[in-house]
Amino acid sequence: MSDVVDAVYPAALEAGIAVEQFWNLSIAEVQDLINAYAQRRKADLKKSIRMQFLLASLIPQYILRDEKDPVPQPWDYYPELFKEEKEIYEKAAAEKEFEDFKERRRQYAAALNKQRRGG
Repeated sequence: MSDVVDAVYPAALEAGIAVEQFWNLSIAEVQDLINAYAQRRKADLKKSIRMQFLLASLIPQYILRDEKDPVPQPWDYYPELFKEEKEIYEKAAAEKEFEDFKERRRQYAAALNKQRRGG
């Protein structure tokens, strides 16, 4: 039994299991925690790789895009995660567009009034 404990102990510490916790758990429980830690590390590694691939694909899309095309946004790739941010962005864009429209109408009316007055 001592050999098993000696073999598992370093892995348990690496997995973040506290010394006191280690001694209060069974070997099976310690192994479960070590396995869960390994699965989290694997998931984190996959997430990191996905992010790197996404970044590698976004950089050329951003650099080579036409100036008229919209800038890629996070919600284009993660719609559920950035749902609120997208709504805020769209609301602000609609308000800006409406303000721009009002300014163009004001300028048009001013130019039309000037023309009517013979100016």
